[in-house]
Amino acid sequence: MRHSLPTRLRRAFTLVELLVVIAIIGTLVGLLLPAVQAAREAARRSQCFNNMKQIGLGVHNYESSYKKLPNPGQCDSTGSATTVYMIHSTPTQILPFIEQTSVYNLLDHSTDPIVAYGLTANAASGHYAASSGALVHTKAKGRTYDDPSNANFQKAGKTKIETFVCPSTPVGNDGRDPVYGYGGIDYMFIALSDVMSTAGDPLYGQRTVPTGSAAWVGQVVGGMLNCDNPKMSRVTDGTANTLLCIEDAGRAHPSVAKYGALSSRPSILGSSGADPVNFGSALPGSAGGRRVYAWIDPDAATNGYSGPNNSISPGSRLAQINNYKTPIGGPVECPWQTNNCGPNDEPFSFHPGGAVATMGDASVRFISDSVDGVVVKFLVGCDDGRQNPDF
Repeated sequence: MRHSLPTRLRRAFTLVELLVVIAIIGTLVGLLLPAVQAAREAARRSQCFNNMKQIGLGVHNYESSYKKLPNPGQCDSTGSATTVYMIHSTPTQILPFIEQTSVYNLLDHSTDPIVAYGLTANAASGHYAASSGALVHTKAKGRTYDDPSNANFQKAGKTKIETFVCPSTPVGNDGRDPVYGYGGIDYMFIALSDVMSTAGDPLYGQRTVPTGSAAWVGQVVGGMLNCDNPKMSRVTDGTANTLLCIEDAGRAHPSVAKYGALSSRPSILGSSGADPVNFGSALPGSAGGRRVYAWIDPDAATNGYSGPNNSISPGSRLAQINNYKTPIGGPVECPWQTNNCGPNDEPFSFHPGGAVATMGDASVRFISDSVDGVVVKFLVGCDDGRQNPDF
């Protein structure tokens, strides 16, 4: 008698089982996505730390070579055309010390600007003045990057240097200036801070005004870099207790919606940066205004720490890291296109919770955006006698 083999039963997912599996996978992806994003941000922040370390070491290697610190490019920060400038930015000066000697050599570092630009002595300021009204420090040397006499100057300024750009910034190096193509910068050296630090004063924690008044002068603390006295010995608070450079990320050409900004301060060559027709330059160059997003411009690389004093809301002008961080582009009372709002001449980053900073000893730290703004002021001051190692 022949026995037939039992038939093997085929199993299949029911619709309910399939939906359960999909739901489980979706839940796992939902749980993993924040972890993946956090890991990516950790990697970006690590790269930002490395960038700022290289900048700090570049400054120290410059000092070792020349026995003086690089100048800040922007010698002070009055918020107006009375601001005094050198010819070249601080990033420009340290290029040979971050493996960018070839870019450095494209620029003119020795020409007497008095001869090149017909500068005249300005009795009121004690500096030189260009016909445009721009003030130039008496120790300045070289030709400006937007000088049309040499196309290499423009070539230098349009070099994208990754060391100067934080990878967490939504506006990358390529999208920073879609009109003229200048290389961007997400870090700023700090020339000074004029934040009111007198307890009980109505302006405590805000910018002291007006600029140049006795009250303003009494509140100003100078940063580590200085045009008149660039010696390391002036940093009497200790380099480990003094801010050298901090993030000011996201600045871009005015055509970049929400991120773009410009400066009304005139360049040596003439046109105001507030003029949308002449702003920037085609090849090889022209009389453009100050470009607050380009590493090669002294007005971008160095700024004062003052807080969002141009906010139309008097109650929200406190100086702090990451002021008006949300929404993207800033609120109506302090849009990012306005000077000192968000990523425009103030400490600002796209890292959660704070900003990366390089101290005067080239160490790199993450400063929480919950730190009191007056504490940050005294971290800026290199010789004010106020040391804040625990921040």
